[in-house]
Amino acid sequence: MSFRMINYRLLTAMLLLCCGLRAAAQVLPADGPLTVDSALQALGERIMSNKQGSIVAIEPSTGKILAMVSRDKVNDGVNRAISTAYAPGSTFKTAQALTMLSEGVLVPEKTYPCHKGFYFDKIRIGCHPHPAPLALVQAISQSCNSYFCKAFQEMIDNRGKYPTKFRAINRWHDYMSSMGLGKPLGIDLPGEASGTIPDSAFLQQTHRGRWNGTTIMWIGMGQGEVATTPLQLCNLAAVIANRGFFLTPYIHRKPTGGQGEKHMSIVCRDAFDTVIAGMRAAVVDGTCAGINTSAYEICGKTGTAENVGEDHSVFMGFAPKERPRIAISIYVENGGFGADLAAPMAALMIEQYLTGRLSEHSDRLAKHWEKKRVKITPVEIPISLDDL
Repeated sequence: MSFRMINYRLLTAMLLLCCGLRAAAQVLPADGPLTVDSALQALGERIMSNKQGSIVAIEPSTGKILAMVSRDKVNDGVNRAISTAYAPGSTFKTAQALTMLSEGVLVPEKTYPCHKGFYFDKIRIGCHPHPAPLALVQAISQSCNSYFCKAFQEMIDNRGKYPTKFRAINRWHDYMSSMGLGKPLGIDLPGEASGTIPDSAFLQQTHRGRWNGTTIMWIGMGQGEVATTPLQLCNLAAVIANRGFFLTPYIHRKPTGGQGEKHMSIVCRDAFDTVIAGMRAAVVDGTCAGINTSAYEICGKTGTAENVGEDHSVFMGFAPKERPRIAISIYVENGGFGADLAAPMAALMIEQYLTGRLSEHSDRLAKHWEKKRVKITPVEIPISLDDL
């Protein structure tokens, strides 16, 4: 029997197994038809072989899950796509830019210096070599850490705009929450984690009242006190693809068709144009230029999430740029640079879905990534199961 001809009952069982939802097997309906694209799911399973992490793909216009892959090498039975919250790394810079542009504390023409990193007193935040200074679109494209750390620091410490640091961080929190971050999205699967988007109460408790824009500036580049699930990252890509809204993700087909519940963000419409330009530039001549194609316009953002041991490889994005049909996130634990692993894997998933097949060249690449082994650093993985 081919994978395309497999019945929904068997597909559900296979998905539960590969997603690590063993404990939930008796909770989900065994014969409920799923929204996943069988060929896309099969490709995701294939290229995630010998790795630990997840792939999530969503149809932005409806919220339906097109693929959900979770692989583990530690056999802990956790669905890493929805139940594990990680530092999002530089993929989070898209949400930062949307927030600061909407608040008027940042304009697209603003530049910041970068000398292979950000320096302030005894603080040094490294950055890879790139031209500097950069305006916002190219700062997204080149993933400049200095730019986003400094911009975030200035927002939190901006007393002309916000009377207190509490007002500043809570306003920032409002934007992130409206984009579906820091809370369960409500997918129709058990065990969804909320992630962490800090507000003033959280920071007061964590830092015992001793915090400001400088002490938390790492949040600006998706590190520090912020954590998101791969599902939330994919949903963020859907928010950007939709220019301002998302629909509650779902994986079981609705009896009457339809779509997920619509949620509007509070981000200004113009902010999306700038961020999308930056994500497109990242693919054309930025950090993920290796996945550019003339067949369709991919908009993406790489991430390299700092970690004890090898860094995590991250990518989020959508395609095509106009009338997007797929949003995707890939998170490979200990996979290294986002451009080296997560981004080319995402490109294969996008090609499969938009064209219905892989070219001979892409199929060879898929075989390469299938064989690629990623050694897992034996450290505790941050898992949040608050809602179980």
